Amino acid sequence: MIKSVYSLMLFDEIVEKIDQIAYENNTNRSQLINDILAEKIGLVTPEQKIQKILEQLDENFSDTLSVSQINKNSSIQFGKSLKYKYRPKVRYSYEFISSKRGKYAVLKVSSRTKSENLNDHFDEFFKLITGIEKEERVDHIDSAENLTNHKFVRAFEDEAELTQDIETVTENLTCYLKMIDHAMNLYFAKIDKTAKNDLIRLLENIYREDYVKRNHN
Repeated sequence: MIKSVYSLMLFDEIVEKIDQIAYENNTNRSQLINDILAEKIGLVTPEQKIQKILEQLDENFSDTLSVSQINKNSSIQFGKSLKYKYRPKVRYSYEFISSKRGKYAVLKVSSRTKSENLNDHFDEFFKLITGIEKEERVDHIDSAENLTNHKFVRAFEDEAELTQDIETVTENLTCYLKMIDHAMNLYFAKIDKTAKNDLIRLLENIYREDYVKRNHN
């Protein structure tokens, strides 16, 4: 959908009420009017689709991850503590960004620790996952850009592009985050007692079983 600027004549009292409702719902005047009109004529805006996806993600992870923040129509953040020494905290976030093709989701995974040793483990885990995905996905281009300072970034330009239906996008994002969470739990449970090659094979199995197979069923 393309947005344009239009001039409308409205009663001041209506605009005041719109502004009040917009403030209460953490949105703005234009977006609220857009949503009201879309609902009235039976259309779903990209922002409404995003909000429904975020709400469904919240529900899908209610038993495993704690939601620390939902930004209306734009992003969701999850937090957890790993079962590893010092109980390091991890933050997962999905946010929707715009491109020429439309809006799509981006996953960001980051550690919340200042320990250099733990951050080295996180960096190694992100590197292994990136390498596995590069091998498994034919369409995966240069994945080095997925890695930043103790952070993993994964764009879903195809799997979570908003031209698809809400259920498909939600399922793709849910499967991927469950895979990452499962893989991270296993990595930190095995890192001190498993050879690297064996660990890679375990992570490869998780990637294939939790994401590839489910994503293509």
